[in-house]
Amino acid sequence: MKKQIALILALALCLAAFAGCGSEAADPGFEAVAEAVKSAVGTGSMAEQDSAYIENMIGLASGSYEQALVMVTNMGTSIDEFGLFKAAGEEQVEGIHSAIDAYLEHRLEGWMPYQPEELPKLQNAQVFTEGNYVLYLILSEDVKAAASSAFTGCFAG
Repeated sequence: MKKQIALILALALCLAAFAGCGSEAADPGFEAVAEAVKSAVGTGSMAEQDSAYIENMIGLASGSYEQALVMVTNMGTSIDEFGLFKAAGEEQVEGIHSAIDAYLEHRLEGWMPYQPEELPKLQNAQVFTEGNYVLYLILSEDVKAAASSAFTGCFAG
């Protein structure tokens, strides 16, 4: 029942995100995409990470992307995390995607088994690309589905 309520809430947030995100333009703008994803995820227990985190943890220097938003849970009982990057061009998209793939692999290799129920989030993490935007999601399946729908919905013309 809790999962159904969470899914319904995530879908409602997703629909609200679409209202502010749908656009004829090829690039809906970083802020619109970020707000759509944040609304779908529900970031009340998450903190935005700075460029030092992005460089030291993910391996992307600030010149490797145009804009970024990385949110990580504040709670020690969850590994929820997502990151949205806007690249300046196709070459940067490939570099961002490669760095995220390496980051996710590193996270899996360093997994500490004190929270076994969280491991599937990491094992099933996904990376999505739309134009010059790259999104990675380390979330539960229902929240991940809502966030990915909100993300791709921003680019539906």
